[in-house]
Amino acid sequence: ASISHDLRTPLAVIAGAASTLSRHGSALDPADRQALAQSIEDQAHEMSNLISNVLDLTRLESGRVELQCDTHSVEDLVGAALHRLEPRLQRNPVSIELPEDLPGVNVDPVLVSQVLANLLDNAAKYTPAGTRIRIAAVADAPMVRVVVEDEGPGLPPGDPRLLFEKFQRGRQESAVVGAGLGLASCRAIVSAHGGEITAWPGTHGGARFEFTFSVGQA
Repeated sequence: ASISHDLRTPLAVIAGAASTLSRHGSALDPADRQALAQSIEDQAHEMSNLISNVLDLTRLESGRVELQCDTHSVEDLVGAALHRLEPRLQRNPVSIELPEDLPGVNVDPVLVSQVLANLLDNAAKYTPAGTRIRIAAVADAPMVRVVVEDEGPGLPPGDPRLLFEKFQRGRQESAVVGAGLGLASCRAIVSAHGGEITAWPGTHGGARFEFTFSVGQA
């Protein structure tokens, strides 16, 4: 029911915006046309992200997934996620703190890109415009620890581990859409790689997510 609702909602917005553009586009001023087009793009992104998380969870929980692991630099993985989320992150400055001697990690790059995309997408959804999102990493042999931290409203009361359960949303009363699968997908992906993911209060308020992956071969 949760997934159905979160697919129908963006579909309704897309259909409404597309109908308005189709029927009245020539009569609208450029700003209104741009706003409608942007809403279509944003809602299509929501649907795509939800479907990716559903597929990732289904595959990983089936136990039949073969990870396509190789050694990749954290810088490249972060860069790929930032490129993918570029339109979503225009409202928030992103700082990247990666040591020059940081070792590579042994991961499936497609799945790890989804982890980073989910965490960055959450930060963009819940943090006010203009507040910073921080990405950092440190070697913690035999692992590399990656941090995604924001300056938003912070974690909800209760056990942070519950945030990683399926269909669990951080703030039930929030108007932000989401079926509550993003963090569950992150945990499944990180666990499949033999790592762990945790949530903590941020250094300057907000939320801090940390996850680990094994160091790759030099």
